Amino acid sequence: MPTADDVDLGYAYTLAPEEAINYFESKGYAIGFNWFDVRDVAHARSFTVAGVMKLDVLQDIRGALQSALENGDTWQEFVKGLLPLLEAKGWMGKGLVADPETGELQGKQLTPRRLQTIFDTNIQSSYNVGRYQQQMANVADRPYFERVAVMDSHTRPRHAALNRFTAPADDPVWEYLYPPDGYGCRCRIRARSQADVEKYGLTVQSSEGRLVEVEQEYGQPGQTIKTMGLRMPDGSVYTADAGFGYNPGRVAWQPELDKYHYASARQYVTGSLTGPDFARALRNTAQLDARQRYPLAVLSPDQMGHTGADRQTVSLSAPVMQQLAQRDTPPLMSDYVLIQQTIENAQTMTQSGNAWRYSMQYGKRWSVATVQGGELTGWALQDTPGA
Repeated sequence: MPTADDVDLGYAYTLAPEEAINYFESKGYAIGFNWFDVRDVAHARSFTVAGVMKLDVLQDIRGALQSALENGDTWQEFVKGLLPLLEAKGWMGKGLVADPETGELQGKQLTPRRLQTIFDTNIQSSYNVGRYQQQMANVADRPYFERVAVMDSHTRPRHAALNRFTAPADDPVWEYLYPPDGYGCRCRIRARSQADVEKYGLTVQSSEGRLVEVEQEYGQPGQTIKTMGLRMPDGSVYTADAGFGYNPGRVAWQPELDKYHYASARQYVTGSLTGPDFARALRNTAQLDARQRYPLAVLSPDQMGHTGADRQTVSLSAPVMQQLAQRDTPPLMSDYVLIQQTIENAQTMTQSGNAWRYSMQYGKRWSVATVQGGELTGWALQDTPGA
């Protein structure tokens, strides 16, 4: 069984998709499955994860630099302490040596331990995308899903409590509790037939009346997101970890960008809008789950102050994408990048009720994006910046 220690992620993420597949397969990973080809999904999701990894590293470096500036450290002192910092935070293994000419890090241990958990979790998520599709294709014969935990000393008690939980495949609970439920989660779903239910003594349950909406802290301290939890027999409410709580077979995970510096987050958004995951969404807009969201733009602190926004991230929802796709000339990938630029570099910002209209001149016309509640609600190319 290969582990994350067997591969150099930094090297893998520099490869073209087909080369990356060959590299992972050479290390013992089965990127494609003979019953369902998930390579395009895996490529898209790994691109997203790689971008978030870069954001996290930049965030830690930015924090260290800010601390050094506040403490009056010299640049040399900051550089000297940077590698131990990254080692302590788990981004890099010990024993690396920096080339004095190029600054390139060299050494035996190139796989950051902090990335191992991220790596393992996203490998499982990509696997579950294909597994969910296969299970749903066979739902007539196996109409029940059983949740299975590993049940060893590393299994979290909360996850162990859901071991053998069984419900119909179309029960809404699987929209929120299809594993993984967080980093390091090893739970899985096993499709069961009626005969299986009787043979193994499983109790088929329903989530009706047991799904409750809860708020979880996510992003900046004090900020929360709404998610769904399952009320357990003892009265407690089980929820997936913040940022999970979605079915990876139906909704592509997206990072919480509000916790990052806005300049770095903007770079991530541009990469996301021009990356394979969003391109895949554009090709399959009609099939997107209604809960799918993509980061579209990031407001500056000045823009947040001007508009009174409580979050810096502006999101693009699947329903809005589907609405825009119905136009005679549907937006292209380049148009969504233009929308990002319109919001972030707006020449005028005007309020209309609870919405804000961001306008930027584009050639002889104006690109106008309307945002309400942190989400894009409309976009147009028009002759004036007004309504």
